[in-house]
Amino acid sequence: MPMNQKRISQVLALTLISALALTGCGKKDSGLNTNPGDASVFTDAAAPTVTTGFGSALDLGKDVTITFQENTRFTPGAYASNYQKGMVANKFDVTVQNKGSKALDLATMAISMKSGSDTCVDILDGDNNINGAPTEPLAAGASATFSYGVGCLAKTGGPLELGVTLGSDVVGVTGTLK
Repeated sequence: MPMNQKRISQVLALTLISALALTGCGKKDSGLNTNPGDASVFTDAAAPTVTTGFGSALDLGKDVTITFQENTRFTPGAYASNYQKGMVANKFDVTVQNKGSKALDLATMAISMKSGSDTCVDILDGDNNINGAPTEPLAAGASATFSYGVGCLAKTGGPLELGVTLGSDVVGVTGTLK
């Protein structure tokens, strides 16, 4: 066998071996989060400093007012994250008013949710304009409203309990799954 053919054969053999070795490294990824975590480690450890219900404005002092609009049932889109068939899906709007003199970082807000003893997860769903809290700081004197989605492996009519950490406040919000 001439030298060039031998070299080509070696390169091809090495390429084939490398390709076979790498195919075992990959795993199938459906793109779905089949084991979603929750934010309870951030909010369940601390008892709520204030409580409210859905639909009521809550003045947190410190120049911040937060309102959780009444929750409603919705049908998540095909690409909604964390949603699993059989969940009760609810959404609600959150309005935060910054009456202070400094910007407020809403990206640090953590929300945990549960329905009685059942854990719930947050749902992000661009098809329904549920994209989570704003990532830009909320300027002094400004307000922001965003939609939030929740999915619970529970029944309609069951309790919906939120623990929301915003700064040093932990807000407890109670309602009913729709």
